Amino acid sequence: MSAVKEPQSAIAEKYLDARNRGLDFLMGQLRPDGGFGPEERGVTDYYKMISVLNVCGETLHANRLCKWIRENGITPEGDFGPRPADAFQYSHAYYNSWVVGGSHRVGYYDLAMRGFEFLLDFYDPESGGYYSSPTEREASTLQDIWVVCGSARAALMVGRVDVAEGTGRWLEDVFRQQPNFPEQIYGVFSREKGLITEPDPNDEIRYICNRDAHEDQFFFNPGISAGVLTRLYLATGKRKWLDLAMAYLSFVDEAPDYLFASLRAGKVAWAASNLYTVTGMTKYRDIVIKVADNIVDQQEANGCWESVIGTNDATAEMTYWLDQIYQSVGAVD
Repeated sequence: MSAVKEPQSAIAEKYLDARNRGLDFLMGQLRPDGGFGPEERGVTDYYKMISVLNVCGETLHANRLCKWIRENGITPEGDFGPRPADAFQYSHAYYNSWVVGGSHRVGYYDLAMRGFEFLLDFYDPESGGYYSSPTEREASTLQDIWVVCGSARAALMVGRVDVAEGTGRWLEDVFRQQPNFPEQIYGVFSREKGLITEPDPNDEIRYICNRDAHEDQFFFNPGISAGVLTRLYLATGKRKWLDLAMAYLSFVDEAPDYLFASLRAGKVAWAASNLYTVTGMTKYRDIVIKVADNIVDQQEANGCWESVIGTNDATAEMTYWLDQIYQSVGAVD
């Protein structure tokens, strides 16, 4: 895999500029009451924004959003809302995990810790994963890679390394059970069946990702796995988590350009930036640049990104990942 040869500072500045243009678009969605986005979208629009505002230096607005959530968006049980009726039910914990991590970074520990206690209700201590259903807690209840890893990321951010290591063990089991890796990665598990290798034909995209796909797939699954595992390595110093992170990200080795051009690969760039920072290996820098350049190329003139997940959601995520990418390629020579 080759990458564009530019001076390190020029590459970093390119991503910083795109990040700032994304931020400018998002700042236009802030409301006078401190909230973000259309009120009817609730948590599905604001859930990433605390983190975005914080890493981009807009700490005043990050605090205003946290205050709005404290007054309007958190239930006595620690759930976050309001939640529109059309929100994906199996991503309930994933939405919450971003709010937990973001509010913890800003110092709103009441939101972070109450939110994490609610998130622990999704945690399955037997498997180390998190249930995707907001209500079911059975051996047959599905557990999705991206939901599990998003929740584990929140656990690391609030200092619950013990819980995050449970997810490390879950990712070990899921990786061990992969029948055709790295050509395919299956992303759904249950305690009853283990790794689900017979996808629901009506929702196949949820279950299986093909490395050589030329249509929309969950390309973020190997990325969020590798990214969380790298952070788990940093938290514990245990080499096995770093090795497993590199194993998961090997899914993108020899992948076609279609994968790298998808906004779904933003988490792949985040994972590669983590691995580049930790290892200094140029193969990871090449991955970062290849994905990040495609992200920048797809940015609209007004600074947003259009995606099936929604404009505000996609723009918040790409802005956040570009900041992580900027830190990585700007910090390591």
